[in-house]
Amino acid sequence: MRSTFKVLFYLKRDKNKIQKVVPVMGRITVNGSITQFSAKISVPPELWDVGSGKVKGRSVEADRINRHLDNIRGQINKHYQEISDRDGYVSADKVKNAYLGFGQKYRTLIESFQKFTEDFKKRVGVDRAHDSWRRYVKCIEHLQSFMEKEYRVKDMPLAELEQSFIEKFHAYLHHDRGMSPNGLSGYLQCLKYVVKIAFNNGWMPRNPFAAYRFTPPQVEREYLTEEEIRRLQTTPLRFKRQDRTRDMFLFSCFTGICHADMKSLTYDQLSQDANGDWWIAGNRLKTGSKYMVKLLPVAKSIIDKYKGLTGDNRIFLMSSVNVMDRSLQFIAGTCRIEKHITFHCARHTFATTISLMNGVPLLALSKMLGHKHVTTTQIYAKVTESMIDEAINRINDRIADKYSV
Repeated sequence: MRSTFKVLFYLKRDKNKIQKVVPVMGRITVNGSITQFSAKISVPPELWDVGSGKVKGRSVEADRINRHLDNIRGQINKHYQEISDRDGYVSADKVKNAYLGFGQKYRTLIESFQKFTEDFKKRVGVDRAHDSWRRYVKCIEHLQSFMEKEYRVKDMPLAELEQSFIEKFHAYLHHDRGMSPNGLSGYLQCLKYVVKIAFNNGWMPRNPFAAYRFTPPQVEREYLTEEEIRRLQTTPLRFKRQDRTRDMFLFSCFTGICHADMKSLTYDQLSQDANGDWWIAGNRLKTGSKYMVKLLPVAKSIIDKYKGLTGDNRIFLMSSVNVMDRSLQFIAGTCRIEKHITFHCARHTFATTISLMNGVPLLALSKMLGHKHVTTTQIYAKVTESMIDEAINRINDRIADKYSV
């Protein structure tokens, strides 16, 4: 039984704009499956005949446009016939792909994303974090919803992407999904990265997002003060699971190791130097960068407290970051800490309160945190009032006798 097959052209109008010319779109229907493509031409809407799917009139311009559309229809009919004779099974997407002229290297955006996430997932727990993989999966979901709304398609050829695509996706995430600038920034980076890989693999002739830049505004990052850390350590908690969450958070406060890397910590990463001090080292799952931290007594005591409870070589059994973040909100309230505390706050606390406020140089801190660039460390670094006071006192001690009042 042969497939039902139809090609028609229509105008892609924008109801919110007054348009002098409107893009012409093509629609291929095969057995009820539909796919669309751009005809790469625009016409004044008053000249368009909806019934025939052509431009009205006999002017030279009308004749040129109609011949262009007839040529597209003829090519699509030819490809439909060839696929039907060769493969038996025909789909709207197969016909469109053949018309667009793509061979074995043809790729679509969602297809490329799915292939990337499949490969990414294989590296989770090795040199990639589970939360990073989940961000790419969620980005696929947002892209599919966006394309359905904006373009009325489920996928789009990589070769048809324009810079306007990422700009409209940005607006969609902000207005339709209600994301903050920092929240949507991660999804834009995912999109740019996958398209960059597709371009490098030769799947598209150019990278339309290469020149696109979006830098979210810097937000003030929370960290705990020395007093708040002491309060967190000493306040009695009602439930045992809260006590465990607090210990995991404190371990991060005194080592700077993030949640994802703590989950994968093993006893093989511990080592003792000639002075009897303990060190912990590894490669960050997020970036693969090496980090190295000398264990402070608080961190070492937490390791000793949970020794042997995992049943394997891992140091800690940890809940998901979302579960721990919710628990930390209750713990903060119990400890009278009036800040919005998340697990990542511990990393900022280590950088600021534990390290910089006690004279640790920025370069040394960057190594402990496992940052590739010291500029990343500067984001975590907070210049506090006490640090300024201490710096001025040092200056005063050195120059007090050199300048008269």
